[in-house]
Amino acid sequence: MGIQVSSTAQITLRTANSNAVKNPQPVTGRILYDFRYVKDTSRRDYIYTETLELDYTKTSSYFTSYTAKQNDTLMQQQLAAAFKNAPDPDRVEITLTGGAAASSDKFYTESHPQPRVYAIRRLAGTAFIIPASQVSINWKIIDSTKTIQGFVCQKARGSSYGRQYTAWFCTDLPYRFGPRRLHGLPGLILEAYDDAMEVVYHLNRVEDFNTGLAPIGLPGDAETTTSAAFAQAEEAFKRNPQAFIDANRGKRTTGRTAGITDGFDPSKIKSINVRKSSTEPAGIKANNPIDLVKDPS
Repeated sequence: MGIQVSSTAQITLRTANSNAVKNPQPVTGRILYDFRYVKDTSRRDYIYTETLELDYTKTSSYFTSYTAKQNDTLMQQQLAAAFKNAPDPDRVEITLTGGAAASSDKFYTESHPQPRVYAIRRLAGTAFIIPASQVSINWKIIDSTKTIQGFVCQKARGSSYGRQYTAWFCTDLPYRFGPRRLHGLPGLILEAYDDAMEVVYHLNRVEDFNTGLAPIGLPGDAETTTSAAFAQAEEAFKRNPQAFIDANRGKRTTGRTAGITDGFDPSKIKSINVRKSSTEPAGIKANNPIDLVKDPS
């Protein structure tokens, strides 16, 4: 039986990172950032917030949304409860209460043998790797320090994709990574913000011990492309989703697909109703991209 979805909000049944990663690296630790972002410059009273995650090794890092992971866990719990309590186990009616807003941005950064930054995007089940053409940041390290949650940090200034950032990094954590595309300093970036204070990453916590997280790496079944080509693919998908899916059917991800419906029989789901829980005010427009300058590739 097909799944009927009734919703006042869109829902994406996300898949987890594929186990089939290229050159998997064991995770050394994890940083969580409290993210604050002025999404709409005409509504500066509204600040978008999210918790973001940086998993790091000695030579690489993976940046993603911790909030999105929490949302998936919440929905899996709601699915489990619906199946357990359904009067008819073969016709399960499910109501999902959406979690907090979460981004789909993912970035993989390598520091050796040479710096490389990759955006990882998904479109209709197909994974894409987009190498950044702007990689190096010309950081200026400043003779100024402050302590963040017990970590002594040093100040640096640098420009990335049209924004001038101040970053606070800790040499006691000697890994050359930070949030999103910020990297290249001789220590983990624990705090960063642009001059306009429109994009702000505050440290939530550091977990630099055995975390039990899955190894990180670029997805082995992804297609490498450019920013321009991916933008064209997005437009093609918007114009005719089914034609795009048919054309890319052979490229769909075949690795681990631990989405929110993993472990449940979709044929027994009669309907899914999604209740919108977003606290974003009406009329907010995303007119202030984090990257003010597009990657020219």
